[in-house]
Amino acid sequence: MKIGLISHLIRDYNLGCSALAISNLKLMDEVFEKYNITVEYVVILAESGEKRDLEAYTSLEGFTKNKFSYKTYPRPKNMLLRPWILKATHAFEQCDYVIDLCGGDGYTDNYGIKRIFAESIPILGCKLNQICAFFGPQTIGPFNTKLGEIVARNTLKKLKVIFVRDQSSYQCCKKLGFENKTYQVIDVAFALHFTKQYFNNNKFNIGINVSGLLYNGGYNHDNYFKLSFSYKDFIDKLIDKLCEMENVQVHLVPHVIYDNKNVDDDYSVCEKLHSNFPDTILPGRFGSAMEAKSYISGMNLFSGARMHSTIGATSSCVPVIPVAYSRKFNGLFDTLGYPYYIDAKTTMGVDSAIDQFMDYMNNLEDLKKGIKNAEKIYHANLIKYQELLVQVMELNNIN
Repeated sequence: MKIGLISHLIRDYNLGCSALAISNLKLMDEVFEKYNITVEYVVILAESGEKRDLEAYTSLEGFTKNKFSYKTYPRPKNMLLRPWILKATHAFEQCDYVIDLCGGDGYTDNYGIKRIFAESIPILGCKLNQICAFFGPQTIGPFNTKLGEIVARNTLKKLKVIFVRDQSSYQCCKKLGFENKTYQVIDVAFALHFTKQYFNNNKFNIGINVSGLLYNGGYNHDNYFKLSFSYKDFIDKLIDKLCEMENVQVHLVPHVIYDNKNVDDDYSVCEKLHSNFPDTILPGRFGSAMEAKSYISGMNLFSGARMHSTIGATSSCVPVIPVAYSRKFNGLFDTLGYPYYIDAKTTMGVDSAIDQFMDYMNNLEDLKKGIKNAEKIYHANLIKYQELLVQVMELNNIN
């Protein structure tokens, strides 16, 4: 069986996207091994606009025992003048199924119309080449524009199955008319492997994942995500307050790490914060999503605005205070029955957000109970996802 993998880049600068790829590969491999099915993976991605060693960039070495290769399809802008070249591409040929993760939260117009068009192109390519495609567990929506909704409806109808990771996404797909082929499971990154760490410093260790994108004001540097308070001011005041506390050690934990300066980069922002607050600890650049999750596992409390950093905390049994800048947070943590997040899309200001953080911190036992309850939910849904994969790919009928 040949499986095409879209948005499965293990060496992504965004460790959340990497966590998704590694975890989904792990879960699929377990299913294929159980049913004694030989699989070959094809990592499918758009042609690179820069010089890059794609063989190394797309490699699954060390993460699967199955054979793998890579193929590319034309870049979106190349298809504006020559749309027929998508049908002529060899990227999807001979695939029995193609599964697309869309970066976990890419299938929305939150990030602009260009992004949702780009996410839709490979699904169109599959349809033109008569390849069965489905979305892996992810957030679907919201669609804030009429054009975004039209593109979404047109793309989603081409899929065999839509796996979503939260109740809000399920309702979104239901509203668009796709209830019968939408299955609510959970984010696959809950399955990411880690090695438990311990910080023997006799301190209460608090990890703070600072989103470089939010700290810089978003893509337009001007509150792109329309938060109700200044995220930069919130982070500055929160770290200052925590550093003043006796017996507290603050760790700055980046989860999107570029090699160069970028509006989306967490590490460069953490370097500035570490310079301003020298009592904080800034670890070296993480080499993998597992390394980041292992570091997070050593915290007594964690907070983050990168959702997969907070998933790393949740699934390593660390009490967590997510900072929700989009519906994907609310949808996922509400699905887990975990209400202890700061909703940055309400009407609260900076001081109210910090007060809420401190209230959660002072009620740590409630957070611990919430984490324990969430564990049962995500474990059950990971199993449900694997069982549904068997049905979708009709693995019972092979051999």
